Order: sequence, then C-alpha cells, then structure tokens
Amino acid sequence: MKLLLVASLLAQLLICKAVVKSTQFSGRIIDCDDAEAHEAAVVAVNYINANHNHGYKYVLNRIEKVKVRSQTPSEEIIFMELDLLETKCPAVSPTPLKDCVLRPRREQVVEGDCDIKLHKEGGNFTVLGVRCKSEIESGEKCPTCPLLAPLNDTQVAHAVDLSLAKFNSGNNSVFYLLHEIGRAQIQDTPNFPNVFTTIITEFVIAATNCTLEDAQVDPSKCEVQADENAHYGGCDATVVKIQGKAGDEVTVQCTIYGPQVPAQAPQAVTPSDPLGASQSKVDHRHFHHHLQHSGLPHFSSESSSAEAHHHSVHANHPVKRALTGNPVPPSPRIPLCPGKKIFY
Repeated sequence: MKLLLVASLLAQLLICKAVVKSTQFSGRIIDCDDAEAHEAAVVAVNYINANHNHGYKYVLNRIEKVKVRSQTPSEEIIFMELDLLETKCPAVSPTPLKDCVLRPRREQVVEGDCDIKLHKEGGNFTVLGVRCKSEIESGEKCPTCPLLAPLNDTQVAHAVDLSLAKFNSGNNSVFYLLHEIGRAQIQDTPNFPNVFTTIITEFVIAATNCTLEDAQVDPSKCEVQADENAHYGGCDATVVKIQGKAGDEVTVQCTIYGPQVPAQAPQAVTPSDPLGASQSKVDHRHFHHHLQHSGLPHFSSESSSAEAHHHSVHANHPVKRALTGNPVPPSPRIPLCPGKKIFY
C-alpha cells in the first residue's frame, strides 16, 4: 500500500513538472502601469503618428489592457489597448511629440481608441499591427464649450479661402495651396448686435513651385512641391462676419515647417482662383479626421484568442489539493488594468 502511495505521489510530481515545463514560456502578467507596458505603448504611439497623415498627432492618455503571449524563451507577442488624446500638432508637423500641446477640453477634444499588436525580442518592440477608431468627446461634458463644425461646412470653406488668400497676399516668395482643413468652430454672438458670426479654423497648407506673381499669371502651373522640396505649414485663422459690412475681418497666422515628406501625403487642392483655395473637392469626413481613415495597416483581431490563451496559462498550473483530496482552485494574479489616466 505504501509503495502504491509513493508511486502515486511520484507520478503526480512528474506530471506537475511536465505542466510547468510546458507552460514556462506561455505568458506572463504585465500591469498596465508597469514601465515595460509604457515603453511598449510609446513605441506604438510613435508608430501611429508616423503613419497617420491626416489631422493631428496623438498622445497616450491611458493603457486599458495588456496581454502577453510567449513564442519562444526570448520572443513574445504583446496585445495592448490604448486610449489616446489629440494634440494641437498637425500630422505633418515635424514638432517632436513631447513638445506638442495637448488639445484642451474646452475645444472639444478627439479621443482615440487603438488595439495594438507588438513583437518583443531582445528588449526591443516592433509594431505588427494597429486598429484604431476615434470619436469626439460629448458636448455634455462641457456644455459651455463651442462645438466643432463639419469640415465641409460652406461657412468654414469660405473662411479658409479668405484666410489663405490673405496669407498668400503677404507672402511673395512662395505660393501655398490648401492641404487640408483640420478643425473649425462657428460661434454666433447674439449679445453683440454689431457682430454676426465668428468662424475659427485650423488648416494645413502646402508650398508650390510658384510665387504669388506666378499664381496670378497662370495658377494652373502651380504644383505642390514634392520629395525633398516638400514643406507644409499650420495655420490658425479667425473670420468675423460683421453685420452691415460688406467684407469680413480676417486674422490669420501660419507657421511654416521645414521641408519634410509625410507618409502617403495626399495631393493638395487646386485653388478656384489664384489667391484662394476651393475646399469643395476635399474629401473631409464629418467633424474631425478619423483615425480609421489614416491608412494604418490593420491586423486580424487576436484579442479573443489571446484572452483564451491568457486564461489557459493559469488553468494549466499545478493543482493544489486539500487534505480531503479535493482540488483547490488556483488564484492567478489578475493584471492591474486599466492604468491611470495621464491627462484627463
């Protein structure tokens, strides 16, 4: 009887060792606020910004989920879910992300939600795939904040035309075309009887091979500079329509960036007249530039399989038994997620 008991215990020990060996590289737990998780998230956000060629750059706000699946003793696949927030840096701006100003909530922020798949080997992360979506924060969170206007609103298009024309009129060295409209807000001011409407816009311009004089002679010959000569600028403009006045008051300020070539940059719009740019042909969608329209490579979702794999790792752990012989369920540690919000 004792021999049978010893043999049984040895058999269980061997089975336990086999189970541990088989699951040794199956996966591990990373908390959402671990330094390693944030290191992977930084790589992912940089990748998203490098491949997102419309709208604005994004920063990390929170890590929602992290799952690890080990391939070999030195290789792992990491699945992450990230919450992002829009900055005020256009996607074509060369400004480092750390220097980009976060979009304040009073301007109705755009939030991004991204699923990321990364490969880790030798301490280095490589992005394998990204799937993102974005949405505007509800106006209920800031009832007094002005809401975003549609990017193809006729008043917005007119305000951008006037603003770009004014900027080009004082810039004789290079003639610029509209690259894209980034954001717009239309504010009515009924408490001021002399002011009818204020239109605030942000847009990106692209340099052409023409001067203002060239554009006035033959605008059809003006082409956007490409390759090493390509350079862009970000503009903030305000157009005030004053009741009783024929013209509008236009204030525009543009920051011209150094030459750079954004990935897969779309062709700028040909102006309808030599001093302005018609926005009617620009394919803008709704109220902001959605991340899902950025051209990022998609990947097959493995969230469910990763979830199942994650649980199977714990299910295969050696089972403890009570004195009665009945198994005691294991208590695997659950990842501490989601992480803390960095901003709001």
